[in-house]
Amino acid sequence: MKKFTFILFALIAGTTFAQTATANAAADIVSPLSLTAKQDLNFGKVSNNTAGSVIIATDGTASGLSQIGTTAPAAATFDVTAANNYNYTVALPASATLSNGTVDITVDTFKHNAYAEGASNATGSGTAQTFGVGATLNVAASQATGNYTGQFDVTVAYE
Repeated sequence: MKKFTFILFALIAGTTFAQTATANAAADIVSPLSLTAKQDLNFGKVSNNTAGSVIIATDGTASGLSQIGTTAPAAATFDVTAANNYNYTVALPASATLSNGTVDITVDTFKHNAYAEGASNATGSGTAQTFGVGATLNVAASQATGNYTGQFDVTVAYE
């Protein structure tokens, strides 16, 4: 009888002191960001007789050293598609190097207009949103002539 009482007490005590709770689980699957380069950054043509810079604004306007020839300067443009109402950020390089094959030239002060100056992100619309990227080309006095080319990376990420 003692054994039966002990087993009965153990069963009652085990169920009396055990508790169960249920929690909900959820997931929100969001479409991936996509980024497509649409137009290259072009500083146009400048003379190498004066040191200075060529500044391309995010809307493609040029300032600084005078342009020569018919090549029109242009900001780079990108299309980003982010899920509707989800925030994303744009990251630009600190600098990039262009080369004519033997001599380099520096591009820096990259800027974009994906979101208002002072804002920390943009909000996706679910469709492509276009933004411009401008930068500054730093020309040395007597910069070697030639066609300078190079690349730079733009990164977008969800917050």
